[in-house]
Amino acid sequence: MSEGCADTVSSLHKFFVSRDDCYCVQLKHGYVKVDAPLTDNVLQQHIRGKLTVGSYQLTVDNHVKWLCFDLDPEKLVDPKQTARKILNVCFEEKEEADGKKRPRVWPSAVLLEASRFPDPSFHIWILFQPLVHAEVAHYLGIRLLDLAGLNPKQVELFPKQSMLSTDRPFGNFVKLPLGKHQAANKWSTFLDCETFRPLPNKALRIAGGVSLAESDQTKIMTFKHEGHVQARFDVPSSFKPLKNREEENIAHFLAKYWAAGKRNRLELAFLGWSIKQGVARESAGRIIQHVTELTHDEEAAARLQLVDYHYRNRVRLASGLLGISGLREIIREAHG
Repeated sequence: MSEGCADTVSSLHKFFVSRDDCYCVQLKHGYVKVDAPLTDNVLQQHIRGKLTVGSYQLTVDNHVKWLCFDLDPEKLVDPKQTARKILNVCFEEKEEADGKKRPRVWPSAVLLEASRFPDPSFHIWILFQPLVHAEVAHYLGIRLLDLAGLNPKQVELFPKQSMLSTDRPFGNFVKLPLGKHQAANKWSTFLDCETFRPLPNKALRIAGGVSLAESDQTKIMTFKHEGHVQARFDVPSSFKPLKNREEENIAHFLAKYWAAGKRNRLELAFLGWSIKQGVARESAGRIIQHVTELTHDEEAAARLQLVDYHYRNRVRLASGLLGISGLREIIREAHG
């Protein structure tokens, strides 16, 4: 593999591949799922046009590396103008608390792709580093469309769902950039966000992701927004509180792994486990409260809001919550 090809493969994997235990391959008509690892060799074949790969967006713990707007000429009168509206919102400068003006989305995190150049069919990718919960990405996508004055029914937004479930264990996929559209026999290419002219593939090398504060993500997780409002459900009477000693032990265990960049994922996994185990909301709340005290977490209020949100809105999704597998993953990461 040449150095340039290796760099492109590495960048594709870094920015776009969230789940590498399976993938999809495009046929002349539709796609077929492949239950095999998405390896560098597969990505190499993709960028050489030997096959065209679609990557599943959500990780097993419902996080994503990107959100994507799919602008289809079959649905839009003027896809290029629609793309400009979204890009203008992304790059619009806002005055922040320190008095400085900065773009709403940092330019290096936004990629404009012609999915079958030169057709007016576009993908706008917004990259995240580190990963964010799918619900956060979906909310941000809806918000950007709203600011751009666009109808979400005409612009396909990925992620489409906030979490995987037993009925949807893989979720949606999107065709990776820099490949060949098998039906149209046309190549994907990145474009300059102002001129819409093709960029060299090395543009990926200077890409970077948006970093969202954990406090902002937690707030978004508690929002109710159009098109993504969960119904309220009463917690079953079978849910029981834990004993004081059990709550104490769990809190001390969680505190050992309550590190910056991991706290949000750890809390989500713990709450999934609590709901699956039938732990009362009061116990879960006391445990999280104690963890924030043990770790001097400055975002204690937001942590408790997330407890309330889960027990109000996600009890019925118990089978789709991550739970113990998410906890094990974070522990494995911590121990290297």
